Amino acid sequence: MSARRRWTNVRGTENRIYEPLERLAVGAFDLPGRAWAALRGRPPGLPLDPAELREVLVLRLDRIGDVVMSLPALADLRRALPDARIRLAVGRWSADVARSAPVDEVIEWSAPWVGRRSEGADGFGALCRRALGLRRERLDLALDLQGDVRASLLMWLSGARARAGYANTGGSWMLSHVVPLDEDVSWVAQNRLALDVVLGPQPRGRVADPLTAAERAAAAELLGRLGLGPGGPRVGVHPSGGRLIKQWPAERWAEVGARLQREFGARVVITGSGADAALAADVAARLPERPTDLAGRLSVRETLAVVEQLDLYLSPDTGTMHLACLVGTPTVSVFGPSDPGRYFFDFEPAERLRHVVCRPDLWCAPCNLIRKPPAECAKAALPECLDLVGVDEVHAAAARLLKAGGFAPRA
Repeated sequence: MSARRRWTNVRGTENRIYEPLERLAVGAFDLPGRAWAALRGRPPGLPLDPAELREVLVLRLDRIGDVVMSLPALADLRRALPDARIRLAVGRWSADVARSAPVDEVIEWSAPWVGRRSEGADGFGALCRRALGLRRERLDLALDLQGDVRASLLMWLSGARARAGYANTGGSWMLSHVVPLDEDVSWVAQNRLALDVVLGPQPRGRVADPLTAAERAAAAELLGRLGLGPGGPRVGVHPSGGRLIKQWPAERWAEVGARLQREFGARVVITGSGADAALAADVAARLPERPTDLAGRLSVRETLAVVEQLDLYLSPDTGTMHLACLVGTPTVSVFGPSDPGRYFFDFEPAERLRHVVCRPDLWCAPCNLIRKPPAECAKAALPECLDLVGVDEVHAAAARLLKAGGFAPRA
C-alpha cells in the first residue's frame, strides 16, 4: 500500500505509475514492444493532414467527470474535422453524458479497470474483440484521452493508421504520436494539447449547449411539481464522493444545508445515484426543514438539466460537480486527496469567482492517491485532508455565492 506523501506532478513522458510492483509488471509487458520499436527506428509522428482523416475513434473510458472535461477537446476536434466520422468510446456509466459530445456515434466500451462488474463492466477480452472488429472500418486515427497502456493496446488492435495517446504508463511502441503529459494543467487543457500534437495547434472554442430545449422544459416542470419553482434559492447538495476517500461527512453537509435554510430560506435538493440513497437519507434526516431528495430518481441527463436550474451546488470532487460546472451553476466543491488544479474545469476569468474549491492547507495534499490511498488514510474514519475542511469554510463560501447571486439573508 502506498506510503503517505505529496504527489509530484509528472511532465513529458515520465512514468507516472507509483506502485513499484505495478511499474515492474508494466515494464516487463513493455520490453518486447520497445525492443521491436527500436529496431524499426520509427521517427516521431508529425502532425496529420486533417483532410486525410475520415474515420476517427476517440477513447475516454473513465468516469463521467472525465468525459465532461473532454468535451472542449471534442468540440475542437469536430471543428477541425467537420466531415470526418467520429466515434467516441466510453464506459456505459458515461454514455448518457457523452451524448452531449459533437460526435457521430457513441459506443460503449466499459473498461474493467474503471468500473465494476455490478456496473456492467466488460471483460478485457471482450474489449479486445471489439477493437479488432473495427479493423474493417480502416480507421485513420485513434486517440486516447485517458492515458492507460490498456487503452493504447485497444487502439493498436483496432488497426488505426495513426494512434495517439499518453505513454506515461507504458505502451509508447503502440503509438504513432506520443502526447506529453503535463500535470501542472487541468485535464481540459491536457486533452486539447493532445489535439495539437496530432493535428498541429488548434483554435480553442466553446462547448456546444449540452442540453436540449425539451430536457430543460422537463426539468423546470419537475421542479415546479415539487414546489421548487423560482423564488428563494435552490441549493443542491450531493453528499457522495463516489469513493470514501473523497467523501466529506454527512453531518457536515447537513450542517451547511441547515445554516443555509435558516439564513437564506434555502430549499435544499439532494442528488445522487441509487447507490447513494442511504447517504442522501442520512443528510435529509439531519436537516431542520425537509429537503427534496432526488437520489436514485434521475438519469444522468435529467440530473444535468435539474442542476442547471439550481442557484448553487455543493459537492465533493465527483462527476456531478463537473456537470454543474458544465452548465454554469455556481459551485462549492470540497477537495481532499485530488488536485483541483488537475481535476477542475478551466474557467474564463469572469467565471472563476462563481466556483469555489475548499481544500486543506496540508503538507501531503493533494496526493492524488485516490484508487490506492495510503494505509493510514484508508483505515481512518476520515482522512486528514477532508477532516481539515470545516463547516464554517464551506458555509462562508456558499453564503458569499448566494449573496453574489442576488439572494439576501433573512432579517
